[in-house]
Amino acid sequence: MAPVAGLLSANLRKGLASLNAASGSWAAARPSPKRAMNRPRGLRAPWPSLRPTRWAYRVSWPPGPGSRHDPLHGLSSKARAKALAMAGGMPVRSPYRLDVELGLLYYTVDEAWSPLSARVPRPEGFIVIEEVDGRPCTEFRGGEEGDRAVYLMVKRGVDHLTASLEASRALGRRLHFLGVKDANAITYQLAYVMGPPPRAEVRGRGFELRLLGAHRGRLRHTGNRFEVLLEGADEGELRRRASRLSSLGRVLNYFGYQRFGVRRPNSHLVGRAIAKGDLRGAVDLIVGRPYPGEPEAARAFRSLYDSGDPEGALRAMPRRGYELERRVLSEYLRTGDPARALRASPLPLSFFVEAYQSYLFNLCLSRALEGGEVLPRLRVPARASEAEGVCKEVMRDEGVEALSGPLAKARPMVRASWAELRGPEVRGGGWVTFSLPRGSYATVVLRELLRQDPLTFT
Repeated sequence: MAPVAGLLSANLRKGLASLNAASGSWAAARPSPKRAMNRPRGLRAPWPSLRPTRWAYRVSWPPGPGSRHDPLHGLSSKARAKALAMAGGMPVRSPYRLDVELGLLYYTVDEAWSPLSARVPRPEGFIVIEEVDGRPCTEFRGGEEGDRAVYLMVKRGVDHLTASLEASRALGRRLHFLGVKDANAITYQLAYVMGPPPRAEVRGRGFELRLLGAHRGRLRHTGNRFEVLLEGADEGELRRRASRLSSLGRVLNYFGYQRFGVRRPNSHLVGRAIAKGDLRGAVDLIVGRPYPGEPEAARAFRSLYDSGDPEGALRAMPRRGYELERRVLSEYLRTGDPARALRASPLPLSFFVEAYQSYLFNLCLSRALEGGEVLPRLRVPARASEAEGVCKEVMRDEGVEALSGPLAKARPMVRASWAELRGPEVRGGGWVTFSLPRGSYATVVLRELLRQDPLTFT
């Protein structure tokens, strides 16, 4: 093989030639053939082939962005992306609309797997067990003394807001949680009230709460264990993919679909409207704009609102499960003030702004992959003027100057680009088990394995 051919594929040289007119960096940055014979070891590649080490995934060649050996040195991230795409050196991109809308543009495993066409029966086929101090919460045992009463909450097919409000009303005390769990699943998690327990047990619609005892001090939520049933999947192919993903030991730490809503993935759009000061638009996004995956009753009242009949929408709204929409719309009808309507939300408005910040993180991570350099952590600041690198490009493209405003405050977000993955392990009957750190999403692992439309498994 000729030395220069060891540096660049013919396709990459062709791609760079097309960019040469716009950027003179190619000729200047191109290493000499002599230097190519002594390739530096351990430099990051624009993408695969990956070789696992304990701390990172590195390759011998080609070198990473910023290196004096990098033939793409000096190009912008968009120009790098174009050159790499022409060379076939980009990570595998998702073809699905929902992934694109939420910023989950790429896959961790750089293999063009076909869809597995599996089905996840919900909620019984998706089990989440919260881990506290590295152990399943179902093994937690409280004591007789402490400053808080700890409960085990088991939910089945009910969303966090509905269950937490109903349980708090039954206890007559505010119930605190270590994390928010999936709605369309069977979930096990700890919850607590400060002080002595008001009741030993609460049973509600889709959930139950059982007293475990007292505890003093903070409970440390370390991660979650997932048990997922993939019906109809080719088990041999599933095992092969699970083995490949398990050998990496990590997965792209995208925010998953639940962060934005599963049936109604728009919490980030509400947050964007709030951040940009479009408060009436935020109200419209909360109450109106029906999604195809919602129940018929929800689509009906949202359509009434969009057609200019907010009073009819309030009358048609189901009595259970739409507390957010009911409170916001009721206050808007009473006052005509979108700011006061949004303040009536049972969820803090920062929830929506942080969802938008999560969407920005997903875009930043995808942009970093396109540029060929993924830092261990990415920082999405509360102000665009404080952004750097790919996050600066993303916030500029989004046209957002600040995430904080009169109604909601945002803090800078610093999040790992990769999530440690234990598993996945395929058991008999199509069950797959794996564990992730706190804040990482099981559906991000499932999208890697299944490579099918996320609407079929979320």
